[in-house]
Amino acid sequence: MKHTIGKNVLLSVLGVITMFALFTLIDEGRNFIGTSYFDSNNFQSELSQFETSIVPLVLAVPDKEKVKKNITVTADEIEEYRNRFGDLESQLESIKQQYEETTTTETTVEEGATGGTITVAPKVATDKASNAELDKKLDDITKNFTDDSYVEKKIRLEKEAQVDAYFKSIERAKNDFLNDNEDINYDLKNIETGERFTNGDIFSNDAFTKRYSSSYGYLKERTTYGNEMDYWDVQELMGNKIARFEGTVAIPNNSIINGHRAYQYKSFLTNLLIFYGVLVAGLFAAIAFVLLWRKSSEKFQHEAWERKYRSLPIDVRIGLFFISAFIAITATKVLIDNIFYYKGWDLPIFTSLFAILFTGFTLYQWSWLRTGLGKINWKQSLIYSWSRSLEGFFLKRSIGVQTLIMLIVIFFWGFGTMMVFAVPEVIIVWIPATLFIGIPVLLFLLSRMAHLNRIIVKAEEMARGVIGNEIDVKGKSPIAEHAASLNELRGRIKSSHSEQAKSERLKTELITNVSHDLRTPLTSIITYTDLLKNPNITDEERASYIAILDKKSMRLKTLIEDLFEVSKMASGNMELDKRKVDLTQLLQQAIAEHQEEIDKSGLEYRISIGIKPIMSYVDGQKWWRVLDNLIINTLKYTLPNTRVYINLDQFDKKAVFVIKNIAKYELGNDVNELTERFKRADTSRHTEGSGLGLAIAQSIVDLHGGSLRMEVDGDLFKVTVKIATV
Repeated sequence: MKHTIGKNVLLSVLGVITMFALFTLIDEGRNFIGTSYFDSNNFQSELSQFETSIVPLVLAVPDKEKVKKNITVTADEIEEYRNRFGDLESQLESIKQQYEETTTTETTVEEGATGGTITVAPKVATDKASNAELDKKLDDITKNFTDDSYVEKKIRLEKEAQVDAYFKSIERAKNDFLNDNEDINYDLKNIETGERFTNGDIFSNDAFTKRYSSSYGYLKERTTYGNEMDYWDVQELMGNKIARFEGTVAIPNNSIINGHRAYQYKSFLTNLLIFYGVLVAGLFAAIAFVLLWRKSSEKFQHEAWERKYRSLPIDVRIGLFFISAFIAITATKVLIDNIFYYKGWDLPIFTSLFAILFTGFTLYQWSWLRTGLGKINWKQSLIYSWSRSLEGFFLKRSIGVQTLIMLIVIFFWGFGTMMVFAVPEVIIVWIPATLFIGIPVLLFLLSRMAHLNRIIVKAEEMARGVIGNEIDVKGKSPIAEHAASLNELRGRIKSSHSEQAKSERLKTELITNVSHDLRTPLTSIITYTDLLKNPNITDEERASYIAILDKKSMRLKTLIEDLFEVSKMASGNMELDKRKVDLTQLLQQAIAEHQEEIDKSGLEYRISIGIKPIMSYVDGQKWWRVLDNLIINTLKYTLPNTRVYINLDQFDKKAVFVIKNIAKYELGNDVNELTERFKRADTSRHTEGSGLGLAIAQSIVDLHGGSLRMEVDGDLFKVTVKIATV
């Protein structure tokens, strides 16, 4: 264990050294690779500042008197000066008020005969001198609005004062500039004027030389100095010109050996050695890190730590990994600044330990994360949990907003109560806030909680199967809406119980009807089979018995086939062979098939079918079965000597087939039961049929995506079938 920890510490140290070398190369490489001191950022910045300052301070300083002569005053400036403090009336009124407010009393002190007594006498300060001063100011303001030359003179004086201030500032800046750059020699000539400026001597072996010419580029700088916002009027007067110079700027060798720049130069050489030393150390550290990482199979493994780490949500683990990596990288970058720019050793040592610690922590996490990346379950993350909670909190937005408001009120109420003990004066605000905000919110919260508790109790009762009475619905709040929803659920449960009872009844009837309809032909078959066994019967009787057996067996076969077919349809196993079919022609064929029976029935059929084809994609054989079953249904269950209406038409891209008749038997209220299997209008079951006709028709129509709707109005029975047309 100790051996593993020691190896992990070594890997962390090697990682820090590698990162240190990498970031040193990135951050400092441009300052040290293939460069000298004179290419460094520090010197280039200093040289740029020298070039910017020498032109306006030394080489191209404008003549102050010429600048003053160039001063001009415009009409807009005169107008602005006049109205700087308001119009004429407001300025006069303001001056008068100032003098009235400054009326004061002065005290005089006199010494008594005894030398110890002091008397004080008031004296009014509004004397003739004060009145004369007031009149003078009033005349000055009035003249500002009447005499343009008077105002122009005052503006000119202001601008001249700005010019004087500007030249004083550049004089101070020039002294500082010359002191800071005394080791820089130059020989420069103004391109426009030919004027030449020198400082010191230029030698071919100088430590640094920079030439300005048409080939190398001229020294081009503005002739104004300083911030534009400080002396913008003066710079405008001077024209903000650009001066161009050619020549040479140089730094002698003695300046970097033992002169003005010796310290900076030696510091650069030291940092240069450190830079290359760090790169070499980083290269060896990287090689050692890779070899040791590949060789060690137990690197950064700690069962107890890893178990605790894996118990955290995945996003927390990833966040900790990136935070520790960021701290390790930041500490390493700070260490670079400490090494190159901070010459002590206490701070770099502390920063190094900090970087090693968090690098090791990052490597531990990387080892643990890498082994579990394929098993990440984001639904166990903290962000997912928070998002789900937030989504649930505002699922009912009004509840979420109300709860948030109440929490804020309660928080500030509690905070205010605490502040009362710290600052008693706060009670002046706390009492009305408590009476008009705190207590009403508390009562509102208690009322809502009481209502919610009653709803929860009712819900628990419904879960136990106790329907009970409806829940009271108070107001229009989300809790009231929930109460209304529970009442609706209560109604559905009650209806479900009724449906369940009905289903049980229909199931019992189904079993009874199936048993009856199957037993009747089967009993006849058994009876007549026994009669055929009698050898004494005549041939005529035998033929009669065989005919009855054939009829009853066919009846039994039809029942079984219909039951099998409707079962297949109900389970969805029936396949349809859909084709483009003329529904008009199909209905005509179905009616023609039963024309003989219709003629014998004594019923009057009123058929309304157009000559125009109505096309639809249906299984022709199955759809003919629907029509056949509905026509047979009218033949069996229509009251004798009444009319049957059959109609086929097209509305809204749908074929609508309607058949109406007067029922022979009482249908009852629940017409939908007629589509149940083995259900007949003839409850005594004296008529022929399987009781599956309407059930089969309903199933076929449903498979085609159509609709079959039955309606009863007294004894009037109506069936409407709709199917999409082409």
